[in-house]
Amino acid sequence: MAKVIPTLRIYSYAKTIKFYVNWLGFKVDWEHEFEPGTTPKFLQVSLRDITLYLSEHHGDGSPGVHITIRDFEGLKPYHRELINKKYKYNRPGIVVPEWAPDTISVTVIDPVGNQLNFTEKIKVTEIKPS
Repeated sequence: MAKVIPTLRIYSYAKTIKFYVNWLGFKVDWEHEFEPGTTPKFLQVSLRDITLYLSEHHGDGSPGVHITIRDFEGLKPYHRELINKKYKYNRPGIVVPEWAPDTISVTVIDPVGNQLNFTEKIKVTEIKPS
């Protein structure tokens, strides 16, 4: 089976680590730079079965990408964990998309405007505002 790995444009390595690693809980699998201490950086991060490439390289896309991460099991507890970390730049809510009443969704926006939309199917009787 093939796996798609999106490459998201980043500008600040430090802000990227605070967002993806410290707040969202991704781990850095590896990093690449042409020479030690130089930029641009290119790295791979992962959380569960989600893998992302994050790149400071000018030609690696434009900021403002929207990615949907479907079937994210345990989205309500994950959302609670994010809120409890009190990340000052992002306080996402849980929503039920109008077009998918059996789904809950949490959208976070990274430091350059890329949007990650985590979704989980849920029984309609379990949907309550958070």
